[in-house]
Amino acid sequence: MRMISGSILLLAAEEAFANSLSIGFPNAAAAQEILFPASLVLAISGLILLTWGIAAAEFSGNKATKD
Repeated sequence: MRMISGSILLLAAEEAFANSLSIGFPNAAAAQEILFPASLVLAISGLILLTWGIAAAEFSGNKATKD
């Protein structure tokens, strides 16, 4: 579940970053002030959850999550 949540947060971070760059002139500054930090927070949270999920699956000894 942590790996899935981390992957979803990484996708949300990519979308926030892409949308901050694609918003037009009148609202570009306001969008970048909100969406750049939001994408950074989402990316860091996603990486933490993804790494935690991978480490937990690797060290738990659970045969269902291993190849």
